[in-house]
Amino acid sequence: MDLLQIKYFRVVARVENVTRAAEELHIAQPSLSKTIARLEESLGVPLFERKGKRIRLNQFGKTFLKRVNRSFQELEEGQRELAELSGFERGSITVGATTSRLLPSLLSEYLTNHPQVKFRLFQVIHQAELQNQLLNGDIDLCISTLPINHLEVHTEPIVTEEIFLAVPDSHRLAGRKSIRLEEIADEPLIYYTTECGLREITNDVCRQAAFTPNIAFECTTPEVICGLVRSGLGSAFLPAFLWESMNTDSIAKLHIEAPVCRRTMWLSWMKNHYLSMAARDFSRFVIDYFSRPDHDKH
Repeated sequence: MDLLQIKYFRVVARVENVTRAAEELHIAQPSLSKTIARLEESLGVPLFERKGKRIRLNQFGKTFLKRVNRSFQELEEGQRELAELSGFERGSITVGATTSRLLPSLLSEYLTNHPQVKFRLFQVIHQAELQNQLLNGDIDLCISTLPINHLEVHTEPIVTEEIFLAVPDSHRLAGRKSIRLEEIADEPLIYYTTECGLREITNDVCRQAAFTPNIAFECTTPEVICGLVRSGLGSAFLPAFLWESMNTDSIAKLHIEAPVCRRTMWLSWMKNHYLSMAARDFSRFVIDYFSRPDHDKH
């Protein structure tokens, strides 16, 4: 068993077609078939179920592929580490986030002192997808509205902010400074869709207030949510930092006395995967940035 056989195996496993795999690898199909056969012979088990030109991983193949992918991930991380140590890499960081609104000011300040660092940013709505990207090594760091609970992941709280209730100026409670959440139990709410982490948080506070939310609209975009509130179509939960960046004309902001309505943002990275010096430095910067008094959201 050699590295070339493993490389060919990964491609065949991905495309599930020997002809297409041979074309992608720029080798003859018989040569590829022989290479896979030699790999199976050395392992002592078949790795694929063959049906004409289509082949699929069997249980042995699926188990082996998991180990192979981990090995290649280690090799890729080794290449990155060597490149950094030898000075070929000026620093690059890949960040995934379930909300991107924290990033502009954060990145702007960091890049002022580290202009050589390059960032790749991904906004991911689904928490599960963000976790998979982190576990697969597609991103170095992630910022999420819910903690990533996994044995291989280190998760650090970075900031906690209040969640307010946004109501139209014409609302019967608009003149108040604060309310108990139960006071709007029967009223229409403009809600976040199920894939948003904020949905789980607001569902929980509604449960604590002993009512099921009356959802009139579901949306992922804060601008649209504010527009619906402004039009008098319902009330909505809005985190504190959104109030600072949104057009909230004709919308009243109400503090929720009970239950406590807050959310915590989390920074996560893999415990045992290699992080570049730039990524490690940026993670420390993020934690320090939100611990400063001028960024206190408690």
